[in-house]
Amino acid sequence: MDVATERRLGDQIASLLAANTTMMADSEYRQPVAHYIDAQHLQRERDLLFRRQPLIVAASAELARPGDFRTVDIDGVSALVVRQADGRLAAFHNVCRHRGCRVVDEEAGHKATFTCKFHSWVYGADGSLRHIPQPEGFAGIDKASRALVPLPVVERHGLVWLGPIEGGAVDIDSFLGPMAAVLAEMKIAEGGVFRFERYPEQLNWKLVVDTFLELYHVPHLHNKTVGRFIEGRGGIYEQLGRHGRFVAPRRSYDAVRHLPAEQRQFGDHIVGIHRVFPNAIVVWQRDHVEFWTAVPDGNDPNRCVVRTWLISPEREVRPADREKWEKNWQILCGTVQAEDFPMARTIQQGFHSGAQDHVVFGRNEPGLHDFHASLVKAMGNGAG
Repeated sequence: MDVATERRLGDQIASLLAANTTMMADSEYRQPVAHYIDAQHLQRERDLLFRRQPLIVAASAELARPGDFRTVDIDGVSALVVRQADGRLAAFHNVCRHRGCRVVDEEAGHKATFTCKFHSWVYGADGSLRHIPQPEGFAGIDKASRALVPLPVVERHGLVWLGPIEGGAVDIDSFLGPMAAVLAEMKIAEGGVFRFERYPEQLNWKLVVDTFLELYHVPHLHNKTVGRFIEGRGGIYEQLGRHGRFVAPRRSYDAVRHLPAEQRQFGDHIVGIHRVFPNAIVVWQRDHVEFWTAVPDGNDPNRCVVRTWLISPEREVRPADREKWEKNWQILCGTVQAEDFPMARTIQQGFHSGAQDHVVFGRNEPGLHDFHASLVKAMGNGAG
């Protein structure tokens, strides 16, 4: 974060804390309950958000060596992302060109070639068809025309974006806009993946993003976990193109907020929560980065698949430091998985009760306003 931005945000946070308040929107925001439970609305989201936008699917560090791969399922499409011999990334439909089977079942790993288990057709890391058993049975086909079908993929700032699945490649720099510089400052590319987890959840994918964008619940739901470290007030939200940045002060902020502005180096006293359109949250902590994605699980608006990464600043965590990083992982899981998501499941159930046709995001929850307004805009304008 540049000095001018740091001072500007620092002054705002100090003023809000002094007034015992948080940033306020001009008015409340009403969000239709149907956007969380209606199958037709989900189908439009799948078409316009998850098939026509680039989506974060990995950290670059997971694909460090040629032959390193990750598979990911998005809206019925299984994709295979592989690091190539020349260092670039390539992505393909994870579909055998013989009978359409999934070629790779593993979620991640390292291989020089990929073999379909059904009939052992073999593909190279570049997607080319290398071998067909009993080739006399396929004398009439051109192997070059039977390579794995490519998908757009690009990496920036230590993160890997897949897609759009439909509509062709995207200019990732234009897509990120002002968020590009913010991500670059986190130096994710220099770090390593300490832990990754993928798990299904019984809630709408938007509730995963909602979880991170307000402090209102922190002193109540998290009073015994992160509420001991994070303030429930003083938060600032900024729109960054189609993305957004939510800055939350730690309780330690009191130690610096009374200092003169030129001495107020507050990087150690905040958490930066970044909403990357449409479905990702990148959390900057003072010594590491966490990021989360959520995608719909098929055509059921009540289900999603969540992926979580914990990025350490070093590519390889030293044995002496593993206990520290295990503790960070337990705090992460003990807050979101053990507190936020169980609450979100009850929200999802409550949406089906008929008790209300909309929910209200308060003036003190501007990050939620911007998130849902960004979705409305993108879906109203096609691919956004």
